[in-house]
Amino acid sequence: MTGHHRYHLDQDGHSITVLHDPRRRHAEVWVDGKTVAVAGTSSHHAAVLEGEIPGLPPRRMVIRIGHLDEPDDVPLCVLETDGGRYLMPRLALTRQERGPVERTPPARTPGELFARWRSRRRRHRSDRRT
Repeated sequence: MTGHHRYHLDQDGHSITVLHDPRRRHAEVWVDGKTVAVAGTSSHHAAVLEGEIPGLPPRRMVIRIGHLDEPDDVPLCVLETDGGRYLMPRLALTRQERGPVERTPPARTPGELFARWRSRRRRHRSDRRT
């Protein structure tokens, strides 16, 4: 069984983070770095945490963390606010959990793009003629 799970979502200018530790059966919700909800979790039922997003007026939010079907599974985490539901993405906590970094393609200059377009156009025209 993996250790902690961390989920994060930026919603309406606020940073919402959920920390879930299935081993200790504990979950916390942070909004803008401050703890707004803490609850115990069960291994057989979904956890429900309720809190508020600061503002005028404060908005109610509900966080639902699913239960684990398999010991190595990652539970789903859903934020419900203002009648909408948002799936919260899981963030890696350690280097081992992170996937390989994808290479960024090299930047193209306008001259390179034009040369590429021109060569494709010439090829396309020559294919038409034959």
